[in-house]
Amino acid sequence: MRRYYATLTQLDSERIGALRALEKHQIEANTRESLLREEASRLVAERNALREERGALTERLAAKAAFEDQFNHLLVKLDNVSAQTLGVGARQEEAVARLGRQLGGDRAAPGGDGSAADLYLDLLEASLTGLLIEDGSQAPWTERKFDPSLRAIGRDWPEQAITMIGTARMRNLRMLTTQALEEGVPGDFIETGVWRGGACIYAKGIFKAYGAKDRKVFVADSFRGLPEPDASRNPADTGDTHHTYAQLAVSREVVAGNFRRYGLLDEQVVFLEGWFKDTLPVAPIDRLAVLRLDGDMYESTMDALHALYHKVSPGGFVIVDDYVLEPCARAIHDFREQQGIEAPMHPVDGAAVWWRVPV
Repeated sequence: MRRYYATLTQLDSERIGALRALEKHQIEANTRESLLREEASRLVAERNALREERGALTERLAAKAAFEDQFNHLLVKLDNVSAQTLGVGARQEEAVARLGRQLGGDRAAPGGDGSAADLYLDLLEASLTGLLIEDGSQAPWTERKFDPSLRAIGRDWPEQAITMIGTARMRNLRMLTTQALEEGVPGDFIETGVWRGGACIYAKGIFKAYGAKDRKVFVADSFRGLPEPDASRNPADTGDTHHTYAQLAVSREVVAGNFRRYGLLDEQVVFLEGWFKDTLPVAPIDRLAVLRLDGDMYESTMDALHALYHKVSPGGFVIVDDYVLEPCARAIHDFREQQGIEAPMHPVDGAAVWWRVPV
């Protein structure tokens, strides 16, 4: 009998254990089912969100396509306008050239009193900067439309104008060049980095207005853009991207053509084609009255200074177009420190500076 009860007790214990195990499995199954339902709900929510995002993206792509169609249509219109404006520009350049020829024997120094020479230089400046035709911009950081405030301080890249240095720096060039002429500072004019040649054309026009037949305009440029930075030689130029901008590469033929269009291409204009480190040390320059630096980079600025600064006459002027750029400014400070130059630097428009070589 005892054995019977012991067997029953064992069977009850086994059944209880089995029931408990079954209950545990059921709980685990219910938990897994709950988790799967939650995961399914999450996936459904994600699917719905992705559908909504896809719908929104489709709408944006459609809007972008419509915008691109409108933008391309606008570009066609702008190109047509530019083609028409180019004709106006050609006519204005012919008019400026005729006025320059009409100066003839009038060699009186311009005095800001409305003389023919002053009117000629005013008109030449307005034409070279694109103010007469309100020429638009091609700079990546500006809108395409003409902005007189940006043009005044040379903060855009004109589409058609012959210079990008702006009105303030053009007037600074005129002020210093005429002062050198009036005070008899010996030497020529050079710009290192000329783009389309506008500043050099203006200097040549000033010489013409003053009847300075014995002074040359040296036009120094690679005529194929800026050099790739050599970080090992000039660490300050590390990461410089100027060489990637096709807008900055203007051929010698185009620049010479710009001189010709204004009636200012003659034997006084001398082209120095190539990298500054190769051309400037051997350039046929005796003395300089005005040295204008527009090379943007540390290398270009320093190469020009080492080759040319000692040729600037006492009382002559050094103009630095790109002082606002850190590599250029560093080159200026390094060179002035090396040479012990203490002449004060004067700001022009927040970007350029100039100083005068002591007499």
